[in-house]
Order: sequence, then structure tokens, then C-alpha cells
Amino acid sequence: MTAFDAMMDVLFADPNMASDAVYTPPRGGSPVPCRASFEHGDQNWRYQDAGVSTPARIAEVRTLEVPLMEEEGTLAIGGRTYVIANATQPDADRLLWRLELQ
Repeated sequence: MTAFDAMMDVLFADPNMASDAVYTPPRGGSPVPCRASFEHGDQNWRYQDAGVSTPARIAEVRTLEVPLMEEEGTLAIGGRTYVIANATQPDADRLLWRLELQ
């Protein structure tokens, strides 16, 4: 286990930092329980010279828990279900999925 793995274990186990969630692939399949860290970011929209910024719902899920995350799948947490609009792995070590949710 690397220092980064140990750090992720601590962060995602903390109830103040992450919550229990369930990922379901877009074409059905078995739901996958996981932990998700949520944040509110901004999504920027531009058209020619005009721009608008709207609130976005962002979640991070460990690739250790969900190795394959697909767009149009769902992430359910606390009785709410979000559709995954975009799934990327922003870190070079590929420890996390960064999800833009609708």
C-alpha cells in the first residue's frame, strides 16, 4: 500500500468527507456499493462573447471500488439518484473518478 492509498482510505472512511453510494452501469448490471465525496463546482458555458456559470454537482469515487465508470450510469446516494454526465480520471495515478452529475 502506498502513502496515497492510505490517505484515500482515511479520507473516504471519514463520514464528514464521503458518503455511502451505489453506482449502477447504464445498461443495467449489478449495482456496485462505493463511497463518494461530493462537492459543488461551477460549470461554465460559453457562446461567442457571452458566458454563463451554473452550479454543478461533482462526485469523486475511488477506482479501487468502481474500476469501470461509464457515462449515463447512475450514482445513488441518500435516496437521490444522479445521472453521470461525464466521468474522468484527473489524477495521474488513476486513484479517483471525477464525475459530473445531472
